[in-house]
Amino acid sequence: MATKKTVKKETAAKTAPVKAAPKAAPKAAKAASAKAAPKAAKAAPVKSNDPEENIKRFAKTPLATNFVKAHNGSWNHTDWLNFLREIEEKGYFPIDTDRVGLILEDKKKAFNAK
Repeated sequence: MATKKTVKKETAAKTAPVKAAPKAAPKAAKAASAKAAPKAAKAAPVKSNDPEENIKRFAKTPLATNFVKAHNGSWNHTDWLNFLREIEEKGYFPIDTDRVGLILEDKKKAFNAK
């Protein structure tokens, strides 16, 4: 006849959840996820409250060049305000808007020199 302790242990073993062994992922899937990780980091820029850091990050992007090309080297005040709103939505604010304007003007000169 089993003692109470033995019965409790047997009951606990029967009711304990069984964990499935983790499945091994194929090498191709691991390689794909490793390649996707750096892209995800680039897609979501790190927001900063430092205007100097934001202007440096902004200057490294193609946003200014794309804006100049999209407006064929000429834009109005409404276009400018929309551009500022766009870069704010992308996480580049606070930023020195005068320096953003200077970057755009440099890109405009290069665009018109072609």
